[in-house]
Amino acid sequence: MRNRFWFSLSALAVVMAAVLWAPTFTTAQAQSGASTKTATKTDTKATTSKKSWVMPRTPDGQPDLQGYWTSLSFTPMERPAKYGNREFLTDKETQDAFNAGVKGSFDGAAGTGDAENDPTSADYDFKTYGLSPWQNGVRPNHRTSLVVDPPDGRIPPLTPAGEVRRKAAQGYFVAEEGNWQGVVHADVAKDLGVGVTCVAEHGGPPIIPGGYNSGLMIVQSPGSVAIQTEYGFELRIIPLDRQPHPSANIHQWHGDGRGRWEGNTLVVETTNFRPENAYRNSDAATLKITEYFTRIDAETIEYKFTVDDPSTWTKPWTAIVPLSTVAGPLWEYACSESNNDAIQILAGARLAEKAAADKAKTPAGVPISQSK
Repeated sequence: MRNRFWFSLSALAVVMAAVLWAPTFTTAQAQSGASTKTATKTDTKATTSKKSWVMPRTPDGQPDLQGYWTSLSFTPMERPAKYGNREFLTDKETQDAFNAGVKGSFDGAAGTGDAENDPTSADYDFKTYGLSPWQNGVRPNHRTSLVVDPPDGRIPPLTPAGEVRRKAAQGYFVAEEGNWQGVVHADVAKDLGVGVTCVAEHGGPPIIPGGYNSGLMIVQSPGSVAIQTEYGFELRIIPLDRQPHPSANIHQWHGDGRGRWEGNTLVVETTNFRPENAYRNSDAATLKITEYFTRIDAETIEYKFTVDDPSTWTKPWTAIVPLSTVAGPLWEYACSESNNDAIQILAGARLAEKAAADKAKTPAGVPISQSK
């Protein structure tokens, strides 16, 4: 588990607001920490409330997206085969999936309820540290997958070049799938990737649910939008001046994002990524991610993103991730112990190599200890 310093993001919000000349934003409109009881309220009163809701606006007249949000979701990125092209679950299926997600996060990956002694858990006692989704505002989602295009809810196949890049990747981790893509050679610290070595966490784009710490804070001004992610404590400042992207030779950790308003939707187009931090090991030179932020009610922003990289996927693909309000402040996520992780991983790799070399020198059936 990464260390988290008790430094409130609300303090950072004051600094960001001063820099951006942003008006004071309203705080989150819903309490964090979902429960099955609150998440299942779909009565007439709630429906009426949504119908009477009026879009809040900033002093310059734009939709107000400011506040604290979370992207947490039990919905898989790609649609399970059993659903075919079915985009939505029934109410009962939605509730069942939500209950299963709550139970799984409460009991731990092995279903033992003892995460501290669960070898499949990287979060130790995640209930104590408040890392489980049910402690952080996750809400039901009727969709069968976050991917909505292609219609089958599956990420398109990789191109030949994309497949070569995936196989050559070193320590590339797909967070929402929970598995490694590529081999960790660990010859030098750079092989471990920017996430393991704490150089950079994935602060977007796109904004995707993680196992924990999926909060974010949005601050607006007439000329900029700032997005601060909880995971990695990383900041994106997106200008709204419609200026072109810089030269293709300029690369940034989160790419170069340029925003504009299209009606009530904030559209952000990002290019100029760094190869070390390109989403899903895509080609930084050809990757473009377009995000759409649309406030649809008092508690929800519909966040949609399209990934377009003809060098990596056979066609563009799109996902929708609901952003739900949570009560702030968010606390700093400080990735610090990985400074020691790199040393231990490299040392372990050298020991494994030595053991393999010793084994190769040892005659069959003779213990290594006796062969020296």
